[in-house]
Amino acid sequence: MQILPFSSSAVENISATDEDVTITFNGGRDYTYGVDSVEEFVSDLNNVIKTDESVGRFINQQIKTERLQQLVAA
Repeated sequence: MQILPFSSSAVENISATDEDVTITFNGGRDYTYGVDSVEEFVSDLNNVIKTDESVGRFINQQIKTERLQQLVAA
């Protein structure tokens, strides 16, 4: 899934597979999250990027509302 280029003071990179989303925060820490619909999440993220809203704020909201649920390595 294609994520549009973005600039953020909190988030360095976001990548998505069919099953999960990996977010690299500034400072290099990677976290992988499960999400019910990766396609819908990426669409919402791209809308945030297109409207020049805060990517970091969007990601924080998604974590707080538990749309993004951190996966624990086995």
